[in-house]
Amino acid sequence: MRARQFAAAVAVVSAALLTGCGTDEEPPVQTTVLQPASTGAASETVPPATKTRGLHEPTETARGQSGLEASILSVEDVNSQFGPVTVVTIQIVNVTEEVWAGSNWTIPTLVYGDEGTPAKHVVSPTEGFGDGVVGAIPPGARQTVKHAYKVAKSELNPAVVTAGSVLWEGDFSTFKR
Repeated sequence: MRARQFAAAVAVVSAALLTGCGTDEEPPVQTTVLQPASTGAASETVPPATKTRGLHEPTETARGQSGLEASILSVEDVNSQFGPVTVVTIQIVNVTEEVWAGSNWTIPTLVYGDEGTPAKHVVSPTEGFGDGVVGAIPPGARQTVKHAYKVAKSELNPAVVTAGSVLWEGDFSTFKR
């Protein structure tokens, strides 16, 4: 349950960051501020994410608030120059009628375990992960991005991957597409 609350909080912050991005502006500095769970009235708590609010199974294709579709293609253990990491490969498809600026892409987050432990994001351009979206994605086009995290794939049950307004939740330890 704590993982869902954490994921919901991250989704709200990510959505706020995405809506504030313009195509001619510098991307904002990513800052995540988490508030402790409220013990007050129900109106003060954040409701858990659901399919109608962006929560999906690991193998589902999701549509974010931007109108883009995204799906996780693979989750793999990799021995990188930074040691063992898990690489999550996400495909983004622009199904809108507008060009989507890659500068609007936010770094996906990965939390795992019952406590919702955040996994450290690893950037290694020479190994092909962590750069995010390159350039723009025209209508009808797709782009694949790879992001690496300092956690073993075997520990990703349960886990939540958040990319912008979309959350995938479930057992990623046995992910196969």
